[in-house]
Amino acid sequence: MYEVSNSIARWASKSPERAAVIDEHATLSYVVLNERANHWVGALHAAGFTSGAGVIVLLPNRVEFIEVLVAMFRADVVPFFMNTNIAYYKAEDILNLVAATHAGLLITTRVFADKMAFGEDEVPFQVWCVDDLDLSGQPIGEISSPRHGTDIVLFTSGTTGSPKGIVMPKSAFDLGLQPNGHIMKPKLHLLVKPLASRGSMTTTCNILQEGNTVVLSRQSKPDAWLNLMERHDISFVKLGPSELMRWLDHLERIRSEFPPSVNHIMSNGEPLTNALKSRIKKLLPHMRVTDLYGTSEVGAITMIDDNEWAAKDGSCGRPIFFVSVKLVDEQNQELPAGEIGEIWVKTRYRMREYYQDPAATSVTCEGDYVKTGDLGFLDEQGYLYLRGRKHDVIKWGGFRIFPAEVEDVLREVSGIEDAVVIGNHRPERMQEPVAFIRLREQEPMTTESEAKKKREILAYCERRLARYQVPAEVWFVKEIPLNAAGKADRRELAQRTVTLQQKDGH
Repeated sequence: MYEVSNSIARWASKSPERAAVIDEHATLSYVVLNERANHWVGALHAAGFTSGAGVIVLLPNRVEFIEVLVAMFRADVVPFFMNTNIAYYKAEDILNLVAATHAGLLITTRVFADKMAFGEDEVPFQVWCVDDLDLSGQPIGEISSPRHGTDIVLFTSGTTGSPKGIVMPKSAFDLGLQPNGHIMKPKLHLLVKPLASRGSMTTTCNILQEGNTVVLSRQSKPDAWLNLMERHDISFVKLGPSELMRWLDHLERIRSEFPPSVNHIMSNGEPLTNALKSRIKKLLPHMRVTDLYGTSEVGAITMIDDNEWAAKDGSCGRPIFFVSVKLVDEQNQELPAGEIGEIWVKTRYRMREYYQDPAATSVTCEGDYVKTGDLGFLDEQGYLYLRGRKHDVIKWGGFRIFPAEVEDVLREVSGIEDAVVIGNHRPERMQEPVAFIRLREQEPMTTESEAKKKREILAYCERRLARYQVPAEVWFVKEIPLNAAGKADRRELAQRTVTLQQKDGH
């Protein structure tokens, strides 16, 4: 983040009133962002948090997050960023993290601090609430040369268990962008996903290096995003498929037009489904839409624009610049085009390691490559197609069922908005696929209409899939539960399966 920090200082000098960060309650120019970041450095140093010290950051999307982000580099401390979308954090989790990291400071909000309800005698660290902290009285801190605190630790959403700490060199967020030598009107970029996620943090650094404006919403609601778009001339929106679906639902519900200022949408997280792509093409025929696939461990991997969707149906695109992808079988042998295997990625922007977990690091890292845990295949032109997570593969007898293949077919059925397929363990130690369906129309269904829709879905699957791939059960849900990364929470659905089967007497 050395270049990001320098870019902010450069824009503060060249165009001081240029907007750097905006949320619902504040607008920071580049000169104010630069000054406030330096006051944060002064506050950190005055409190004894100097080069190499550990600081935990638990902040939602708001202007203070970016102030703190810049200050973390300038003070040369080691920040541990936690995702506020993870609802199950408790005081015990913070205390355990402090013990593991020896961090002496937690920077958060009054809401989160009150929620944690730390007892006075059990807090071996300081808690700073950005709502209460007055930086105006703090001295300008001396900016450190990057030495000890050259890493950032990001905690993942925990899709396969407890959140893992991913150790990233700060240099991984400097994308080598050339400074913009022209003072043009800044472009406003709305970021919806949590800034504590790698994708959002990288995009933030990219925007600030170019002298553009980061727009943040403190609320995870489509009407809040729409209000920001109406108040500001936003041209670019970055969000996940679930947020995009909710946004389109909201616009249709209130019978509103899409904001005319927006000309580019980027989706990251789970790849866009074919059903969602069709809906986008129908509702936003002239909008540029980019689908980006990546992971916290390696960053962006592939990208595909809407003008390629028709020719490469179902693909998440080709590897981006500086990224190499190969598909590997269970014997670690590289596979030819068309064969499904685990996706391995080589990139200069990879993680260093999992925090304090050498065993997980050695399993995930293989030489220059990082194993993603995702399955897929490459076609002859180098386009990547995903087939789900390695640990989500359903084993039925001697067959392997890739949930993504079944989900793609389910989404072809009229009226289905989204579908998730998981494996259900049976007493005979065999798995069977079961499907959770979100219908486009959320009107209450009678027992008869629900049974009729299930028969329609299963009949369609029987025509399009092998017998062992057809879901053994179909359940309708109002919403697909999501984890902190905005991906389908398959663990939650597995728990629901047990409850639903007990209710049905299975």
